[in-house]
Amino acid sequence: MNLDDVARYLTPDERDELHALLDADLAQHPWLPLSGPQTMAYEATADVVGYGGAAGGGKTDLACGKALTQHQVVQVFRREGTELTAIIDRVAEIVGHREGLGGKPPVWRDPGGKCKLIEFCSVPNLGDERKYQGRAKDFLVIDEAANFLESQVRFLMGWVRTVVTTQRTQTLLTFNPPTSAEGRWVVSFFAPWLDKKFNGPGGRAQPGELRYVAVLDGKDQWLESGEPFVHKGERVLPQSRTFVPARVADNPFLVGTNYMATLQALPEPLR
Repeated sequence: MNLDDVARYLTPDERDELHALLDADLAQHPWLPLSGPQTMAYEATADVVGYGGAAGGGKTDLACGKALTQHQVVQVFRREGTELTAIIDRVAEIVGHREGLGGKPPVWRDPGGKCKLIEFCSVPNLGDERKYQGRAKDFLVIDEAANFLESQVRFLMGWVRTVVTTQRTQTLLTFNPPTSAEGRWVVSFFAPWLDKKFNGPGGRAQPGELRYVAVLDGKDQWLESGEPFVHKGERVLPQSRTFVPARVADNPFLVGTNYMATLQALPEPLR
């Protein structure tokens, strides 16, 4: 029995009340994750979440959903500004309007759900990231992170912060396997999950498992735990990271189409 079948047995006042309740719930929860890897990444509590590994796994959709339902001030980055259109269109599809969207680069005020502000940004050239220095956000999305320079991503992560004590801060890096040497940094960044030769604390990590890392003397140092420690007289608070792999087979909206065949027709490593 669907909603229309139920509504036939209600009085007009009861139907109005039901629709009001549904509208209120939709305003608070405009998006829900797919079961499986997308839910695992959606519920992850790590400071930095990596998600992806193959085309069609719902990476951009996860970014839009987390932005609208879990965060307040958001910056979404693609390397090239022309690549932002599809993300903006997807947010509009979820919330059902484009009210509050404007500017160049685009800024969306009160798009829906919990979110108060989304900035859509790009950094095509080394140094462009400095235009965003000091711009605080509680959620940073680097979409197709393997297309960025590592230095750009680390710089932008330096401004993930909030003064709202109840608001979690998080960075989401979505990516497919890198297609160039320039993007290989994502493998070492998520080494416990992606580097087959990783032999650091804890050994190889499972999808969604929390691991802890600190930047010491300019390099990532993987740690046994997230306990603070002192290094060269400075108190260091480790950062948590996790990675969740996703494939087109995890996306029921695409698995029944011919998109799998399209991917299989691509040359490596694009598929």
